[in-house]
Amino acid sequence: MRASLRANIELAAQVVVAIAIVITATVLVKRTVFSADSSATRPRMQAGDQLNIPTINWAQNKKSLIFFLKKDCPYCTSSAALYRQLMVEASKRNVKCIAVLPNTPEDARKYLQYLELSFQDIYTGPIEENKISGSPTIVFVDKNGIVKSVWVGAQTEREKEMRDTLVQLFDS
Repeated sequence: MRASLRANIELAAQVVVAIAIVITATVLVKRTVFSADSSATRPRMQAGDQLNIPTINWAQNKKSLIFFLKKDCPYCTSSAALYRQLMVEASKRNVKCIAVLPNTPEDARKYLQYLELSFQDIYTGPIEENKISGSPTIVFVDKNGIVKSVWVGAQTEREKEMRDTLVQLFDS
């Protein structure tokens, strides 16, 4: 009887391991192959697009630098020093800096204070309607809200290039 019990336990253990393997494989395949949130399937903002933030008077702003950020984005947090530098350059040239976050107004304000970023305007709400494919995204627009340049993701390796390009756009 003992041998029979041992065989049953071994069989049950093998079945449990096989089920665990099937579940793990299914989850991995689903995440990598069938991901509905893949940024490759979402349209991306590009130069020439019209930025859609209804409460902004683009003509009054003339030129604007828009920062699409999320409070839970590690790249947004680690790039705060760069954002401060860009905001200083923008203010020297009368370029308005605007933050857009999908968080609640209170969470957005607290997060920006934590990063020591003082934006002239902060808007909260969904960012996907502007074809923002990831955060952080920085967008430079003209007096009509037409996108002139877009940067997506962490810019640590391209900070100088990004600053130089923006300064040229600010002065144009």
